[in-house]
Amino acid sequence: MTPFSPAELLRGISPARRPYLTFYGGADGNERVELSGHVLAQWVAKAANFLAEEDVGAGDLVVVDLPIHWRAVVWTWAAWVRGASVSFVPDDGAPAVVATDRPERHAARTDGALVVAVPLAPLALRWDGELPGGVVDGAAAVMGQADVLLFPVPLVVADRALEDSGLSFEDLDAAFGVGDGSRIAFLPGSVWELVRTAVSAWLGGGSVVVFGDEVTLDRRTALCEQEGANLR
Repeated sequence: MTPFSPAELLRGISPARRPYLTFYGGADGNERVELSGHVLAQWVAKAANFLAEEDVGAGDLVVVDLPIHWRAVVWTWAAWVRGASVSFVPDDGAPAVVATDRPERHAARTDGALVVAVPLAPLALRWDGELPGGVVDGAAAVMGQADVLLFPVPLVVADRALEDSGLSFEDLDAAFGVGDGSRIAFLPGSVWELVRTAVSAWLGGGSVVVFGDEVTLDRRTALCEQEGANLR
C-alpha cells in the first residue's frame, strides 16, 4: 500500500469541480459553504504556502485551535503538506504556529509561536475587527498566496503527524481507512474526527457534508435528504 501523502491527495482532488466538502454552521445550519475539490485544494495550497514563508516544516508543531469547521480541515491539511505535526490541544507544546479563532487567548504567549487569527464567517477574506498586537490576520495573509503549492517538500513517513496521539504519517493509513465512495453527512465530536472521516471519504472517491454542533438532529435529517447524503 502506498503511504498516505497529504500532497498527493491535494494533487488528486485539485481538478475536481464536484462538491468535496459541504459545511453547515451557524444557528441550526443557516450558514452553508460548499467547496469543490478544486476550491478546497486552493485553500489548502494557500495556507501551506503561507506556512512555507514562515519556515514551518518537518519537526515543527502547528496547533489548530479551531472548532468543527471547514477551516480546521484546511489548516490541518496545510500543516501536513509542510511535513509538520498537528495538535488540537490549544496549549500543547511549543508550537511554531497557532491557528485560532480565539486570538485573544493566545496573544500573550511567550513561547515564540506565531498566532494566526482564523475567521469563521462564511468565506471571510479578512478578520473582522481589531487584533491583538503581533497576531496575524490569517484570512488576509492566506488570500495573498498562490492557488497552487509552490514549496513541495518530501514526506518522511516516520515523522509525527499528530502530536496528541503520537501517530506518524505512516500510521495515518490505518487511522483513515478508505471510504466506500458515497456522500456521507456527520456531526463530528472533535476536529480529529472531522479530519479523519473527511479524508477517508475523499480517499475512497466520496464527499462529505459536515454539520456544526448547533445543527439539531431534525435539521440534519432534512439537510441529508436535500444533499443526497447518508447520515452517520
